[in-house]
Amino acid sequence: MKWGENLAVLGSPDIEIIINRRTHGLEARELAPMLASLCEAGLIEVKHHDSGVRARSLPEIESAFAVSSCRPGRYSGFWYTLTPEGGALWESLTRPDWSRYCKGEWGKEQTCLKAGSHERLEAELTWQATDPWSERVSGSEVWTVVRPWEATYWKTLPEGFEVRYRRIDKKYLACNLQAARRPVPPPPWYDKPEL
Repeated sequence: MKWGENLAVLGSPDIEIIINRRTHGLEARELAPMLASLCEAGLIEVKHHDSGVRARSLPEIESAFAVSSCRPGRYSGFWYTLTPEGGALWESLTRPDWSRYCKGEWGKEQTCLKAGSHERLEAELTWQATDPWSERVSGSEVWTVVRPWEATYWKTLPEGFEVRYRRIDKKYLACNLQAARRPVPPPPWYDKPEL
């Protein structure tokens, strides 16, 4: 399954902590009907993570909520994802600047950053260098131009940029970590419309 979100997260009282942004604002009783209407409109897809079984109707969505879980480290059940049509609608509302989009993957001792422009990737690399909890291994950077680039599971761009590097996690070192002020992160890469 492509990246999406677990249904249980939508109904969790800790949703803002889990997704690190403002909640959707819906009451628990409103969630299943809203998701069913989005499925019916072809804007999202709801599938079981393991079996691939789809939920489309209101009763199926309600059942999907009942078997989904978002306990830390133990997500299970049904997930929702945007369809290409849902992604296109999101783009029309938020007007993203894909050249400012960046994402990353953090492994045990390696980081991979990907961005829509070389400039954005350099800015992110500079931002990551201010992380007090890890240190980039000098000279370990490997830069790649990715053609085509799958920016998200529903959006592919003609070109993207990637840098991989090794890092040392300082939390495992016996050293004195000093709290340092980090620079302000880059501005958002998309508009946040008032809905």
